Amino acid sequence: MSQKTTPVELTLEEPVEHGGKTFDKLTFARKRKVRDLVAADDYKSILQKTGAVYASMAGVPAEVIFDLDADDYANLEEQVAPLMGKSWEDVKMGFLTEEAASYGMQTAVQAELARRAKASD
Repeated sequence: MSQKTTPVELTLEEPVEHGGKTFDKLTFARKRKVRDLVAADDYKSILQKTGAVYASMAGVPAEVIFDLDADDYANLEEQVAPLMGKSWEDVKMGFLTEEAASYGMQTAVQAELARRAKASD
């Protein structure tokens, strides 16, 4: 028997305007599902993919997550981690990908940072 999920409601310090609507709260009422991962398929970077997953879980357009203040996003990551099926440290460090392996690194987040640094050279 599975445990009941405790919803996570985040009040944003910096509300986001999108599509004529103001988003001042985001609610995550369930654990991550495969459909949330599928929502990330249209995006390339790990940060975009992660944002798309969060958007799907909250039932908001991805642009709402992309427009979050960085502090609100950091709070979202910390608070929603239990719904991701991973510990906070695992979520924060990202997931192992081929791209990360191609950089000889352990996480996709590290690979993304290295890719950006290389692009700015």
